[in-house]
Amino acid sequence: MVIQHMGFVEWTAFSRRACSPRRSATPRGGQARRLNDSRFRPAPRPRSSAPGAFTIVELLVVVAIIGILISLLLPAVQAAREAARQLQCSNNLRQLALACHSYENANGGLPLLYASSIQLGWMTQIMPYFEQGNLSQQYNFKQPWFDASNAAVVAKRISVFECPSSPVQHVYTATDHDFTGQSANPMTTYTVASTDYFAISGASSSTTVTAPSTVQSGYLSVYPNASSQMDLSGTFGPQSTTPVSRRLADVTDGLSKTLMISEMSGRPWLFIADGRQLAANDFPSYVTASSEDATDNIPLNYGGGAWAHNNNFNLRTWSSDGTVRAGPSVINCSNYSAVYSFHTHGAFAAFADGSVHLLDREMSPAVFFALVTARGGEVVDSGGYQ
Repeated sequence: MVIQHMGFVEWTAFSRRACSPRRSATPRGGQARRLNDSRFRPAPRPRSSAPGAFTIVELLVVVAIIGILISLLLPAVQAAREAARQLQCSNNLRQLALACHSYENANGGLPLLYASSIQLGWMTQIMPYFEQGNLSQQYNFKQPWFDASNAAVVAKRISVFECPSSPVQHVYTATDHDFTGQSANPMTTYTVASTDYFAISGASSSTTVTAPSTVQSGYLSVYPNASSQMDLSGTFGPQSTTPVSRRLADVTDGLSKTLMISEMSGRPWLFIADGRQLAANDFPSYVTASSEDATDNIPLNYGGGAWAHNNNFNLRTWSSDGTVRAGPSVINCSNYSAVYSFHTHGAFAAFADGSVHLLDREMSPAVFFALVTARGGEVVDSGGYQ
């Protein structure tokens, strides 16, 4: 046999080839069937796609939640802003009161409220005492504030004269032909910057009953047994064409019990209770006339709130809605020669000792007038201010 003649090496190679399984180039029959059968194929991997958009219901829910959050947060934000504005307002009044103290120390008395023919305002006098000395040097003290030589100065806004809660613009133009002949070059139509503060000159001594009111509006309506000769002046002294500068030591009712400066915000336009502004056609009867330009809705009240004018007033009582000058209220009723602000709970006032307090809008006329007078001798109830 051929095998018998094969050597060891050849036999080994032969046996390896004989025993090795033959590899087929094509899959075996069963395997081929499985590969061609869709049941045995792996499921195709799904294509990735972008996430689906919100449904209308989901969108409405999100909008509703955002609306609820805004409704909860908005009052808190507004309250925080008003608190900041009130703080700034009280700081303004404190600066003005301290400037008056500094003026008294330097000049031997408080600034005059009615400086005769030149009609010098008390705010103009104290400007050097709250870092407005440069502006003061530009003012012509030999002429009234409405003279053309003072036009540029009186049109300047001064931040300490303005309450940040006031919604009005603080530069305005008005007309008053009564200024004719009262200065070297009077401006009958003038542009000026306004203030939200005023000096309290005292309590009104008026005993007149003016329709539609049926009661008096002055001090005697609250203290009917008081003498008609009683000194009803405030910290600065009485209104007079021949004023005398008063010292703080003359305030016998006590500096911490006597008002000095307060708010009369919104001028020159007329506002009554609840921040309601009135047009000229709706002016109450206590407004004698409007500005000679009937379209500006400005009451013809001397000075119209310009910071440079005399800007001091005797105070009265009011109806609660501010339409009648006489009644049970005194705070935030009308800004026509009265304490008025755009703060919700009352108006700020600087006392003669330099402290600042919020006068409650529900303050009684008795407490109010006791705080207004500097030498009245009333016993002041601490209720009504804080």
